[in-house]
Amino acid sequence: MPYRYLGLCISGTEDVCAQILARRLKDLDGLSLSGGSVDFTTAVPYSDLNLFCFNNIFRVLYTTPAAPTPEGLGDFLRSVPGAPVDWPACRDNPKGTRTFRLAASCCGQLVSVPKRARSAVEDRLRTESGLRPDRSLPDSEFWAMVRSDGQAWLLKRLSRHKAYDKLLSPGELHPELAYMLCWLSDPRPGDTVCDPFCGHGAIPKERCRRFPFTEIFAFDTDGKMLASSREKLPRRENIRIKKQDALKLTEVFAPGSVDAFITDPPWGLYQDVGMSIDEFYSRALGEMAACLKPGGRIVILTAAKDALLGALECAPGLALAERYDILVSGKKAGIFLMKK
Repeated sequence: MPYRYLGLCISGTEDVCAQILARRLKDLDGLSLSGGSVDFTTAVPYSDLNLFCFNNIFRVLYTTPAAPTPEGLGDFLRSVPGAPVDWPACRDNPKGTRTFRLAASCCGQLVSVPKRARSAVEDRLRTESGLRPDRSLPDSEFWAMVRSDGQAWLLKRLSRHKAYDKLLSPGELHPELAYMLCWLSDPRPGDTVCDPFCGHGAIPKERCRRFPFTEIFAFDTDGKMLASSREKLPRRENIRIKKQDALKLTEVFAPGSVDAFITDPPWGLYQDVGMSIDEFYSRALGEMAACLKPGGRIVILTAAKDALLGALECAPGLALAERYDILVSGKKAGIFLMKK
């Protein structure tokens, strides 16, 4: 039985998510990419998907064109009770699920909708799902959503997006982004991996949790950041957390000894790097290139895109393989994959 899903992701990473899906799902079908979302079909149930690149994953119940306005969302809601919705999917709920909430979203913002239209949809959902409405503390959620591309969706939420503002330290990468950075490095069991600007340890943590490796090195010059990383990372001999200047990597690594650098260096926006951002990136990339094995990979997330590209022109033996322009907390940034 095929399942149709809509995965929401960081804007600009749709192609990365599509690559992950193509690798993971042998029966992938109906793939469609839009701004910050991926629509796909597979026979794999949600419990077995194990996709960590999405912020949220929904089961698609119904979709149709609609005006990307609150009025368009209201019109869509009024059409739902009589539409060809996948009502049987509403009944496929985890054990113990008793209540639901209907959320309404227009162009990424939660909005209020006409009461009669909402109530009509809630009544139909109650009948089809066997659940009762609870707008305060529900066990599950359905979403009525109209997006800026003019497509409306009735969705059943499958994932539970965590409140990162409570779980993560300020400036810490979201796990979905750290996962994609690690995935782009083409992880292999024998890899020696380094994050020379590890910060709170989001990238090494995701590499440890989701991907193979032989050794991981997590470096930073900030003692508080290193303490945060030590709290998050397993205490194992092959995971080395150390105070180390990323501009002096050749003091630690022999030439050609590292398989992958995966990192989020300073962007020159929030902290002083002690020199021009162009010089900083030139020196950092030069050090990584010197330590990288032939065929090795460097994955960098940065908003200082011009500085990185300028540094790449002078980095010995490095070539840009892939680039993705994305948004991180509303800031324009880029993911760059380089190979030696």
